[in-house]
Amino acid sequence: MDEDNDGRFPDDSLVEVRYPLTGSEQQGDRLAWPWLPGSIPGQCGPDEWHVRVEARELATLGNGSPASAGTLYGDLFYPCCFREASEIRRVTDGEER
Repeated sequence: MDEDNDGRFPDDSLVEVRYPLTGSEQQGDRLAWPWLPGSIPGQCGPDEWHVRVEARELATLGNGSPASAGTLYGDLFYPCCFREASEIRRVTDGEER
């Protein structure tokens, strides 16, 4: 375990994170944002994690343009955000992503 991470959401763990898919969602209630797949690069505060939002519909290419359906996973760039524990939930081994 990374000594800077308290273990609630270990580094590199798979999670679901609240994140808006649209501009109208972004302007709305955060509690209404959908739960999207993500992963944890690391913890950055006592109750704050750096989260990579791995929803394919949000992926872009390195230049910021939308990625086409056939783009290889390694060529995709995903948005990142910072979230507190209430906006992240762990994905268990049996769950599908």
